[in-house]
Amino acid sequence: MTDQNLSAPLRTWAENTLGPIAAVRPLLPGATPTPVWYLVRGSDNARFHLKIALSSGAFTRETFAYRHAVPALGPGSAPRLVATAARHLALILTALPGTALRQVRLTESAQKTVHWRAGMLVAELHQAGRPTTTARREASAFLSRLADAAERHADGAGDLLSAEDQKFAMVLAGHLRVLDRLPLGFIHGRGLESGLRWSGTSRLALQDFDRSRFAPVVVDFVHLAYGLWADRPRVRTAFFDGYGRTLGAEERQALRCLTGLHAVRSLAEGLVRADQAVADAARAALDRLKSEVSV
Repeated sequence: MTDQNLSAPLRTWAENTLGPIAAVRPLLPGATPTPVWYLVRGSDNARFHLKIALSSGAFTRETFAYRHAVPALGPGSAPRLVATAARHLALILTALPGTALRQVRLTESAQKTVHWRAGMLVAELHQAGRPTTTARREASAFLSRLADAAERHADGAGDLLSAEDQKFAMVLAGHLRVLDRLPLGFIHGRGLESGLRWSGTSRLALQDFDRSRFAPVVVDFVHLAYGLWADRPRVRTAFFDGYGRTLGAEERQALRCLTGLHAVRSLAEGLVRADQAVADAARAALDRLKSEVSV
Protein backbone atom coordinates (compact mmCIF):
# COMPACT_ATOMS: atom_id res chain seq x y z
CA MET A 1 0.00 0.00 0.00
CA THR A 2 1.24 3.48 -0.90
CA ASP A 3 0.43 5.90 1.92
CA GLN A 4 0.34 9.08 -0.23
CA ASN A 5 1.56 11.24 2.69
CA LEU A 6 -0.73 9.55 5.21
CA SER A 7 1.35 9.46 8.41
CA ALA A 8 2.33 6.16 9.95
CA PRO A 9 0.23 6.67 13.12
CA LEU A 10 -2.86 7.49 11.03
CA ARG A 11 -2.26 4.53 8.74
CA THR A 12 -1.91 2.23 11.73
CA TRP A 13 -5.10 3.58 13.31
CA ALA A 14 -7.01 3.22 10.06
CA GLU A 15 -5.92 -0.40 9.58
CA ASN A 16 -6.64 -1.25 13.22
CA THR A 17 -10.13 0.15 12.65
CA LEU A 18 -10.93 -1.13 9.15
CA GLY A 19 -8.53 -3.98 8.52
CA PRO A 20 -5.86 -4.05 5.77
CA ILE A 21 -6.11 -1.13 3.35
CA ALA A 22 -5.52 -1.89 -0.34
CA ALA A 23 -5.27 1.69 -1.62
CA VAL A 24 -4.84 5.20 -0.24
CA ARG A 25 -4.92 8.50 -2.09
CA PRO A 26 -5.54 12.07 -1.04
CA LEU A 27 -8.59 13.80 -2.44
CA LEU A 28 -7.81 16.53 -4.93
CA PRO A 29 -7.07 19.97 -3.41
CA GLY A 30 -10.26 21.99 -3.21
CA ALA A 31 -12.50 18.92 -3.24
CA THR A 32 -13.12 19.36 0.48
CA PRO A 33 -12.27 22.12 2.99
CA THR A 34 -10.10 19.80 5.09
CA PRO A 35 -7.39 17.17 4.39
CA VAL A 36 -9.08 13.92 3.36
CA TRP A 37 -7.72 10.59 2.17
CA TYR A 38 -9.70 8.10 0.15
CA LEU A 39 -9.27 4.54 1.47
CA VAL A 40 -10.15 1.22 -0.13
CA ARG A 41 -10.36 -1.78 2.21
CA GLY A 42 -8.63 -4.86 0.89
CA SER A 43 -11.12 -7.49 2.07
CA ASP A 44 -14.21 -6.13 0.29
CA ASN A 45 -13.19 -3.00 -1.66
CA ALA A 46 -15.36 -0.88 0.64
CA ARG A 47 -14.64 2.85 0.29
CA PHE A 48 -13.97 5.24 3.17
CA HIS A 49 -12.71 8.76 3.83
CA LEU A 50 -10.17 9.57 6.52
CA LYS A 51 -10.68 13.22 7.37
CA ILE A 52 -8.49 15.49 9.51
CA ALA A 53 -10.31 18.38 11.18
CA LEU A 54 -8.64 21.78 10.97
CA SER A 55 -9.19 22.46 14.69
CA SER A 56 -10.39 20.79 17.86
CA GLY A 57 -13.61 22.80 17.59
CA ALA A 58 -14.26 21.55 14.06
CA PHE A 59 -13.54 17.97 15.21
CA THR A 60 -15.99 18.30 18.10
CA ARG A 61 -18.71 19.86 15.91
CA GLU A 62 -18.43 17.23 13.19
CA THR A 63 -18.30 14.33 15.64
CA PHE A 64 -21.38 15.67 17.45
CA ALA A 65 -23.20 16.10 14.13
CA TYR A 66 -22.55 12.54 12.97
CA ARG A 67 -23.54 11.06 16.31
CA HIS A 68 -26.60 13.15 17.16
CA ALA A 69 -28.04 14.88 14.08
CA VAL A 70 -26.95 13.19 10.85
CA PRO A 71 -28.76 9.87 11.58
CA ALA A 72 -32.04 11.78 11.19
CA LEU A 73 -31.29 12.15 7.47
CA GLY A 74 -31.69 8.44 6.89
CA PRO A 75 -29.49 5.73 5.32
CA GLY A 76 -27.54 6.87 2.27
CA SER A 77 -28.28 10.55 2.80
CA ALA A 78 -24.98 11.29 4.54
CA PRO A 79 -21.71 9.52 5.32
CA ARG A 80 -21.76 7.14 8.27
CA LEU A 81 -19.26 7.76 11.07
CA VAL A 82 -17.09 4.67 11.53
CA ALA A 83 -14.53 5.87 14.10
CA THR A 84 -12.84 8.94 15.55
CA ALA A 85 -9.41 9.60 17.07
CA ALA A 86 -9.36 12.80 19.11
CA ARG A 87 -5.56 12.74 19.44
CA HIS A 88 -5.30 13.01 15.64
CA LEU A 89 -8.47 15.14 15.15
CA ALA A 90 -9.36 12.38 12.70
CA LEU A 91 -12.61 10.79 11.55
CA ILE A 92 -13.20 7.75 9.37
CA LEU A 93 -16.40 8.03 7.33
CA THR A 94 -18.04 5.95 4.65
CA ALA A 95 -17.48 7.48 1.21
CA LEU A 96 -20.47 8.87 -0.67
CA PRO A 97 -21.03 8.34 -4.40
CA GLY A 98 -21.64 11.25 -6.71
CA THR A 99 -20.29 14.75 -7.23
CA ALA A 100 -20.54 18.00 -5.30
CA LEU A 101 -23.72 19.70 -6.48
CA ARG A 102 -21.89 22.94 -7.26
CA GLN A 103 -19.82 21.06 -9.85
CA VAL A 104 -22.78 19.49 -11.67
CA ARG A 105 -24.19 21.14 -14.79
CA LEU A 106 -27.98 20.85 -14.77
CA THR A 107 -30.81 22.37 -16.73
CA GLU A 108 -33.12 24.65 -14.76
CA SER A 109 -35.77 21.92 -14.78
CA ALA A 110 -33.31 19.42 -13.30
CA GLN A 111 -32.10 22.03 -10.80
CA LYS A 112 -35.67 22.50 -9.61
CA THR A 113 -36.01 18.76 -8.99
CA VAL A 114 -32.67 18.50 -7.21
CA HIS A 115 -33.31 21.59 -5.06
CA TRP A 116 -36.76 20.32 -4.14
CA ARG A 117 -35.06 17.18 -2.81
CA ALA A 118 -32.39 19.33 -1.17
CA GLY A 119 -35.08 21.31 0.62
CA MET A 120 -36.52 18.13 2.11
CA LEU A 121 -33.07 16.91 3.18
CA VAL A 122 -32.09 20.23 4.79
CA ALA A 123 -35.43 20.37 6.61
CA GLU A 124 -34.63 17.00 8.20
CA LEU A 125 -31.25 18.31 9.32
CA HIS A 126 -32.67 21.53 10.75
CA GLN A 127 -35.17 19.55 12.82
CA ALA A 128 -32.61 17.04 14.09
CA GLY A 129 -31.70 16.98 17.76
CA ARG A 130 -32.75 19.13 20.65
CA PRO A 131 -30.48 21.99 21.70
CA THR A 132 -29.42 22.28 25.31
CA THR A 133 -30.04 25.55 27.12
CA THR A 134 -26.44 26.57 26.43
CA ALA A 135 -26.71 25.65 22.75
CA ARG A 136 -29.96 27.62 22.44
CA ARG A 137 -28.34 30.67 24.04
CA GLU A 138 -25.34 30.43 21.71
CA ALA A 139 -27.63 29.99 18.70
CA SER A 140 -29.53 33.12 19.59
CA ALA A 141 -26.27 35.11 19.72
CA PHE A 142 -24.91 33.71 16.46
CA LEU A 143 -26.14 36.53 14.21
CA SER A 144 -24.66 39.13 16.53
CA ARG A 145 -21.26 37.49 16.15
CA LEU A 146 -21.61 37.63 12.37
CA ALA A 147 -22.61 41.28 12.60
CA ASP A 148 -19.60 42.03 14.80
CA ALA A 149 -17.27 40.78 12.04
CA ALA A 150 -18.76 43.13 9.43
CA GLU A 151 -16.56 46.13 10.22
CA ARG A 152 -13.40 44.01 10.00
CA HIS A 153 -14.45 42.62 6.63
CA ALA A 154 -15.38 46.08 5.36
CA ASP A 155 -11.95 47.37 6.36
CA GLY A 156 -10.37 44.37 4.64
CA ALA A 157 -12.13 45.21 1.37
CA GLY A 158 -10.28 48.54 1.27
CA ASP A 159 -10.95 50.69 -1.78
CA LEU A 160 -13.31 48.09 -3.22
CA LEU A 161 -15.95 49.55 -0.91
CA SER A 162 -17.05 53.16 -1.19
CA ALA A 163 -18.09 55.16 1.85
CA GLU A 164 -21.69 54.50 0.82
CA ASP A 165 -21.00 50.76 0.63
CA GLN A 166 -19.46 50.77 4.10
CA LYS A 167 -22.45 52.61 5.52
CA PHE A 168 -24.76 50.10 3.86
CA ALA A 169 -22.82 47.20 5.38
CA MET A 170 -22.92 48.72 8.86
CA VAL A 171 -26.67 49.24 8.62
CA LEU A 172 -27.14 45.63 7.59
CA ALA A 173 -25.03 44.54 10.57
CA GLY A 174 -27.15 46.72 12.85
CA HIS A 175 -30.33 45.09 11.57
CA LEU A 176 -28.95 41.62 12.33
CA ARG A 177 -28.35 42.52 15.96
CA VAL A 178 -32.03 43.23 16.61
CA LEU A 179 -33.53 40.17 14.88
CA ASP A 180 -34.31 37.89 17.79
CA ARG A 181 -37.37 35.85 16.76
CA LEU A 182 -35.78 33.65 14.14
CA PRO A 183 -36.42 29.88 14.00
CA LEU A 184 -33.47 27.92 15.32
CA GLY A 185 -32.27 24.51 14.23
CA PHE A 186 -29.25 22.34 13.58
CA ILE A 187 -27.57 23.92 10.56
CA HIS A 188 -24.99 22.60 8.12
CA GLY A 189 -23.01 25.84 8.38
CA ARG A 190 -21.16 25.60 5.07
CA GLY A 191 -22.36 26.40 1.58
CA LEU A 192 -25.02 23.79 0.92
CA GLU A 193 -24.04 23.34 -2.72
CA SER A 194 -20.54 22.30 -1.65
CA GLY A 195 -21.89 19.88 0.97
CA LEU A 196 -24.63 18.37 -1.20
CA ARG A 197 -23.69 15.45 -3.46
CA TRP A 198 -25.69 14.32 -6.46
CA SER A 199 -25.19 10.99 -8.20
CA GLY A 200 -27.67 11.40 -11.03
CA THR A 201 -30.35 9.34 -9.28
CA SER A 202 -33.13 10.23 -6.88
CA ARG A 203 -30.64 10.10 -4.01
CA LEU A 204 -29.17 13.35 -2.74
CA ALA A 205 -26.72 13.32 0.14
CA LEU A 206 -25.07 15.85 2.46
CA GLN A 207 -21.54 15.85 3.90
CA ASP A 208 -18.95 18.12 5.60
CA PHE A 209 -20.41 19.00 9.00
CA ASP A 210 -17.38 20.67 10.58
CA ARG A 211 -19.24 24.00 10.86
CA SER A 212 -22.55 22.52 11.94
CA ARG A 213 -24.22 23.84 15.08
CA PHE A 214 -27.52 25.06 16.48
CA ALA A 215 -28.19 28.48 14.94
CA PRO A 216 -30.89 30.40 13.07
CA VAL A 217 -31.73 28.12 10.14
CA VAL A 218 -31.70 31.04 7.69
CA VAL A 219 -27.88 31.01 7.87
CA ASP A 220 -27.88 27.86 5.72
CA PHE A 221 -29.53 29.68 2.81
CA VAL A 222 -27.01 32.49 2.40
CA HIS A 223 -24.69 30.93 -0.20
CA LEU A 224 -27.62 29.90 -2.37
CA ALA A 225 -29.25 33.33 -2.09
CA TYR A 226 -25.90 34.92 -2.95
CA GLY A 227 -25.40 32.74 -6.01
CA LEU A 228 -27.80 30.46 -7.85
CA TRP A 229 -31.10 31.73 -6.42
CA ALA A 230 -30.37 35.32 -7.45
CA ASP A 231 -30.71 34.34 -11.11
CA ARG A 232 -33.11 31.41 -10.80
CA PRO A 233 -36.01 32.28 -8.48
CA ARG A 234 -37.94 29.18 -9.60
CA VAL A 235 -35.16 27.00 -8.23
CA ARG A 236 -35.42 28.86 -4.92
CA THR A 237 -39.18 28.26 -4.91
CA ALA A 238 -38.63 24.54 -5.55
CA PHE A 239 -36.20 24.37 -2.61
CA PHE A 240 -38.70 25.87 -0.18
CA ASP A 241 -41.48 23.66 -1.56
CA GLY A 242 -39.31 20.74 -0.50
CA TYR A 243 -38.35 22.44 2.74
CA GLY A 244 -42.01 22.60 3.69
CA ARG A 245 -42.42 26.29 4.38
CA THR A 246 -41.45 29.72 3.14
CA LEU A 247 -39.37 32.20 5.11
CA GLY A 248 -41.06 34.51 7.56
CA ALA A 249 -40.69 38.30 7.36
CA GLU A 250 -37.82 38.46 9.86
CA GLU A 251 -36.05 35.56 8.16
CA ARG A 252 -36.30 37.32 4.81
CA GLN A 253 -34.79 40.43 6.34
CA ALA A 254 -32.04 38.37 7.98
CA LEU A 255 -31.26 36.62 4.69
CA ARG A 256 -30.86 39.94 2.88
CA CYS A 257 -28.56 41.23 5.61
CA LEU A 258 -26.50 38.05 5.72
CA THR A 259 -26.18 37.95 1.94
CA GLY A 260 -24.96 41.55 1.89
CA LEU A 261 -22.39 40.92 4.61
CA HIS A 262 -21.28 37.77 2.81
CA ALA A 263 -20.65 39.92 -0.27
CA VAL A 264 -18.53 42.31 1.80
CA ARG A 265 -16.53 39.41 3.21
CA SER A 266 -16.08 38.00 -0.29
CA LEU A 267 -14.77 41.34 -1.52
CA ALA A 268 -12.16 41.31 1.22
CA GLU A 269 -11.20 37.70 0.45
CA GLY A 270 -11.06 38.41 -3.27
CA LEU A 271 -8.67 41.29 -2.60
CA VAL A 272 -6.39 39.16 -0.42
CA ARG A 273 -6.29 36.34 -2.97
CA ALA A 274 -6.16 38.69 -5.97
CA ASP A 275 -9.18 36.77 -7.30
CA GLN A 276 -11.00 39.08 -9.67
CA ALA A 277 -13.82 36.61 -10.31
CA VAL A 278 -14.66 36.44 -6.60
CA ALA A 279 -14.51 40.22 -6.30
CA ASP A 280 -16.71 40.72 -9.36
CA ALA A 281 -19.36 38.29 -8.08
CA ALA A 282 -19.33 40.01 -4.68
CA ARG A 283 -19.63 43.44 -6.27
CA ALA A 284 -22.61 42.31 -8.36
CA ALA A 285 -24.34 40.78 -5.32
CA LEU A 286 -23.80 43.90 -3.23
CA ASP A 287 -25.07 46.22 -5.97
CA ARG A 288 -28.13 44.00 -6.46
CA LEU A 289 -28.95 44.12 -2.75
CA LYS A 290 -28.46 47.88 -2.58
CA SER A 291 -31.03 48.28 -5.34
CA GLU A 292 -33.49 45.94 -3.60
CA VAL A 293 -33.19 46.87 0.05
CA SER A 294 -34.03 50.23 1.52
CA VAL A 295 -31.88 50.91 4.58
